[in-house]
Amino acid sequence: METLRARRWPIDELLISQELPADQQQLLCDTARELQIPFQQTSAERLRQLSGRSDTQGLLARMQEYPLEKLPSAADLVQILQQAVSHPSATPPLYVCLDRIQDPHNFGAILRNCDAVRAAGIIIGRQQQAAVTPHVARASSGAVNHLRIIQAAELTTALRQFSAAGFRIVAASEKATCDLWNTSLHVPAVLVIGTEATGIAADLLECCDLQVRIPMQGQVGSLNAAVAAGILMFECRRQSAAWLSQITENDTHG
Repeated sequence: METLRARRWPIDELLISQELPADQQQLLCDTARELQIPFQQTSAERLRQLSGRSDTQGLLARMQEYPLEKLPSAADLVQILQQAVSHPSATPPLYVCLDRIQDPHNFGAILRNCDAVRAAGIIIGRQQQAAVTPHVARASSGAVNHLRIIQAAELTTALRQFSAAGFRIVAASEKATCDLWNTSLHVPAVLVIGTEATGIAADLLECCDLQVRIPMQGQVGSLNAAVAAGILMFECRRQSAAWLSQITENDTHG
């Protein structure tokens, strides 16, 4: 239903369970007609057979390919940064670059975090990267319908382009010497998250201005990629909020 409301991810066909309450069936049929989506009303058993799942929630959709965006041009990135600089009271743009996140559940969970912090965009590569699928959409709790997911032919090219525009490129690495809590992250930035298997690729690390780690107090040396990404993103936003509060206070007393 979230996908229907968002009207972003194209739907080829909608199957509606006849066992749904009549008012829900009517709402779905009316919405499908409004959006000119072909639909059928069928049995719940048919939905389970087609999906291979028992929890279809009475609705099944045949989707087109998810509409990934192209990498913004150098001029567009400069404009985005100039707008941030000219509006110092606004939350600075935060992009998240994912290096070969292959697990659909992790990918979806990271996207959910990105929506929670209002990330300006998510950058993914073409190689060894999980695609945006219904599984990812479910793991993201529908966040895929509200995010700008950008696919770059080469992540190194993308990071260099953001860096040239003035964004700070920050790598999350358990091997970093800088602690997250002692790092300034309230500026326009691109946060790079690597695959759990091998971390961030060496050529991407060379594009980064800074590497940071999450201080660990237990016996395990690292966190799940989605959990780590969430901590890093919310720390960026916490610092931004503190910085903006300080600016406001200085303006008030100045």
